[in-house]
Amino acid sequence: MNEMNHFQSSNNNQPLITVDEAYKQAITHFESKRYTEADQICTAIIQVAPKYTKAINLLGVIAQKLNRHDIAIDLFHKAINIDNSIALFYYNLGTSLYPLGQRDGVVKAQQRAIEIQPNYSEAYNSLGNVQTELGMLEEAIVNLQKSISLQPEYAEAHCNLGNALKEQGQLDAAITSYQKAIEIKPEFAAAHSNLGIALTKQGLLDAAITSYQKAIEIKPGFADAHCNLGNALKEQGQLDAAITSYQKAIEIKPEFAEAHYNLGNTLTEHGRLDAAITSYQKTIEIKPDCVVAHNNLIFCIDLNSNINTDLFQTERENWNKQHAEKLRFSCPDFHNNPNPKRKIKIGYVGADFIRHSASDIFSPMILRHNPKQFETYCYAGNTQEDDITTQLKKKSTHWLSTSNIDDIALSEKIREDGIDILIDLSGHTKGNRLLTFARKPAPIQIMAWGYPHGTKMTAMDYLFADPISIPMSERKKYSEKVVDLPCVIHLNSNIHFPEIEKLPASQKGYITFGAFNRIIKYNNTIYTLWSDILHRIPNAKLLIKTADLTSQKRIEEVQNYFKKHGITQNQLIMMGSTPKQEHLKTYNKIDIMLDPFPHNGGTTTLESLRMGVPVLTCEGKTRCPISASILHVIGLDNWRAKNEEDYLHKAVEFAKDIVMLKNLRHQLRNRFDESVLGNSELYVKNVEDVYRQLWKKWCEGRNLHQK
Repeated sequence: MNEMNHFQSSNNNQPLITVDEAYKQAITHFESKRYTEADQICTAIIQVAPKYTKAINLLGVIAQKLNRHDIAIDLFHKAINIDNSIALFYYNLGTSLYPLGQRDGVVKAQQRAIEIQPNYSEAYNSLGNVQTELGMLEEAIVNLQKSISLQPEYAEAHCNLGNALKEQGQLDAAITSYQKAIEIKPEFAAAHSNLGIALTKQGLLDAAITSYQKAIEIKPGFADAHCNLGNALKEQGQLDAAITSYQKAIEIKPEFAEAHYNLGNTLTEHGRLDAAITSYQKTIEIKPDCVVAHNNLIFCIDLNSNINTDLFQTERENWNKQHAEKLRFSCPDFHNNPNPKRKIKIGYVGADFIRHSASDIFSPMILRHNPKQFETYCYAGNTQEDDITTQLKKKSTHWLSTSNIDDIALSEKIREDGIDILIDLSGHTKGNRLLTFARKPAPIQIMAWGYPHGTKMTAMDYLFADPISIPMSERKKYSEKVVDLPCVIHLNSNIHFPEIEKLPASQKGYITFGAFNRIIKYNNTIYTLWSDILHRIPNAKLLIKTADLTSQKRIEEVQNYFKKHGITQNQLIMMGSTPKQEHLKTYNKIDIMLDPFPHNGGTTTLESLRMGVPVLTCEGKTRCPISASILHVIGLDNWRAKNEEDYLHKAVEFAKDIVMLKNLRHQLRNRFDESVLGNSELYVKNVEDVYRQLWKKWCEGRNLHQK
């Protein structure tokens, strides 16, 4: 290029200057953040010296500063086309591609910068950072360590190395990297916030909160730090404080989808369902493909007593249209052998192949399956394993851990395994793989046990229920064909239960009611109704036991709901999570179990009855009255209330009849064990008969089609 071209300087009273002198003026303006003046000079330089790449590059950097990344990219490409031997141009190109989400382009640009200039520390840092985001963690760590070796006091590289190590699960090493970044650059807000994330993952919540607060002190408008602080506070059970942090993050960054989502989760746990629904809806508005937010929206709607069945089915339709329906039509045909008498391959997909209330219900289908008639394939999404996992692994024909397998790959694996009947054990709950089912990898797909409501997915063929849990009048609202079992759920008969003790009321002189479900199933209607019961029965107490009571703050929140209705603390007994056997022994402390609505109990109802404790349910206010189904099987139809008034009346009347409660205490376990509720061998046989019937039906249709 000709660097001796002359033109008028920015001061018309000065003589002509060279382009190099003009460029120096532009740099001075740029360093003083006078971007307009710098831009004007560079533009003038290019007019007289079109190949003056330093000016073209500086124009690109100015465009970057003004968030005009498309313009910056064009300018960097222009500079490269003139001279492709300058590493800086490729580095700057990469840094402009990054905010536009073009991660592969960033990798190529920075790799080229390093080829030209092997000791380019900043390029190694940028490359390592984007490789972390792409999941290329080993490569990222190598490049970030190279950056640091070239420039040991490079705080940003230490912080990015911490990010890569954190993603790899090396939390101690990540913390060391963040601390080094902070040592070099004490006011490095991002490093403080990222340190907080690593500390949160280690369960060091107090230290994490301190780190987030420091980040916010340095940079008050740091939306991510406010959101991360909310996460740590939520983990500590400080729900109100967490909500405030999320709201601050959203105030700073209104389109912050993650903050809206986390706010929705916390509001749900807090019992503020209407507000939670609004947060999830906003998350989906910002990020339409956020399937977990849509799942949680549906779950939250299901819990909300103010929303009718038609509305919660409508949201399932919306979910299907947004996430699932578009996937179904890409599926190839099935090659399963349509022999109705052959051994059938059953696939179970879920995230709870561990000690969990859900596995208490579905595990007998694996533990007691008929190996002469069925092969069982478990696709387990749980990241942790325990003794229940070990039992299930031993008894299943095939086992695959799916936590690191995406929906496409899982769908292909299920098809490759030749699964005939695929069972969804999760519904719209955490860890579900509904987008695997949406791809229709198996000829027959069934939703069973894990969640009582349907999906509205056209790819889901059947829904297991019974005539009470989904009455005939409601079935037209479901997209799946409802298939009746003797009871929609039952309890694994291998579970060891402690001995049943005497009726507490006969020893204490007062009735103790129990409420052992998750707190999110309780609502203002429930608190009001239970308060009315306590007011009607002298000296009665209510024992609330749930894992949600993790802190004194959370206990006080629940107590305050009752306080508003005149119930004192001495009428309430609060208990948190305990080991399984201790939990089961707690049933010996209560006389009557109170079932919530509109989302009633399942495993809790089963456990209660087997411990000799009758359950009062409000069938008329429950969307999917599973407790009513269970009570019907065991012959306790009179414990199925029609409405709130009937629920209150029955609670009072039953509490008066100590003789009846004593008799039930001695009878219920035998009645339970003799029924399909407590006889796993019988229950599994019934379900496997249904499997065979559905398989025969598919084979008949297949063979007819082939003719």
